[in-house]
Amino acid sequence: MGFLKTAAAFLLAVFILRAALGAMFQAPGAAGPALVEAFALDWAGFGTLVGLFWLPGLFLAYPLGLVARRLGDRRGVLLGLLLLILGALVSASAEEVARLIAGRLLMGLGTLLVILLLTKMVQDRFLGRDLFPAMAVYVLGWPLGIAAAQAALPGFVPDHGWQFPYQVAAFAAGIAFIAVALARGPEPRAVPISASTASGLTRDEFRRMCLAGACWALVNGAYMVLVSFAPPMLMARGLGLAEASFAVSLISWSNLLAVPAGAWLARRAGVAGPMTITASLAAMLAALALPIADVAWAPFLGLLHGFCYALPITVFSALAAEAVAPERRARGLGVYFVWFYAGCTGCPAFAGWLRDITGSATAPVFFAVAALGVALTLYVWFRRDLARG
Repeated sequence: MGFLKTAAAFLLAVFILRAALGAMFQAPGAAGPALVEAFALDWAGFGTLVGLFWLPGLFLAYPLGLVARRLGDRRGVLLGLLLLILGALVSASAEEVARLIAGRLLMGLGTLLVILLLTKMVQDRFLGRDLFPAMAVYVLGWPLGIAAAQAALPGFVPDHGWQFPYQVAAFAAGIAFIAVALARGPEPRAVPISASTASGLTRDEFRRMCLAGACWALVNGAYMVLVSFAPPMLMARGLGLAEASFAVSLISWSNLLAVPAGAWLARRAGVAGPMTITASLAAMLAALALPIADVAWAPFLGLLHGFCYALPITVFSALAAEAVAPERRARGLGVYFVWFYAGCTGCPAFAGWLRDITGSATAPVFFAVAALGVALTLYVWFRRDLARG
């Protein structure tokens, strides 16, 4: 009973933190056209600004993985939250693009600390079948934070300015800081690290971490491209700002049911693999229909895509825990997050570049579908590689 109580308090703090992180990520998307107009950005510039949230991790994830034990998990997460708050406030005070970029990079540095160390904290404390429901809580806060920001904040921008989403995100991160600081336990349940076991990754572990990281990067990259570029695509097809934002927010709101349902199904023997493949293919078809079907279908398609996309999300997110022994988890996550941050940095920028060169608002959506298809291929490769090992 003691473990359950401390686990519940810890997971509540994790949920609040991840929701705040989602609001942080979505701040430029919630500001939308007002931000683009205020700084005279093209769509490649807008996509790059979105992707800068992940850029520090591309260069620092592996070194941080090597020193994570010395930094301390909780202390590192709290430091990351302070950097996120500072970055949001710097962005909100920007009068030129350089300051906007500097704030986004500060947010990215904070995100790196939070995600790498929070992932390690969850995977150290929940093992075996318990990992799926824990990862469901871990995953769920992120899209709900994005959905809330996408649905609620754009309506305030005309009256309060493009800065408003950044200010709200900073406040949310402050609440998360308090939640993490107050939550205690449970204690890590992973294998203790000794001098004999804290060796480097094996060749198999390195390869599997690369596969898991690239898969997770593209799963997240596809999602970020859709929630960032689908609203202007729907507006170009005739929907108003509120209607487009609502339709796209349903991609994230549907996670509220899909993530727990997927975690429950993944605990059943023999279900995780077929569910992941079937649901991912259905999500791809729904996203593919979004720029093709009548815009009246946009809310339904957003809901369908989001549900099918989120159903196997805990399976994708748990790959890293299967790829490496617990005593080498921090080192392995350094490799994993290099791939993750490369995809999360590059996907939005590439999607914006595609929109600029094609002149088509639908091009980023088609790219998101392709990214999800490649992620599914990498997942199948990972499972076969693990089975051979």
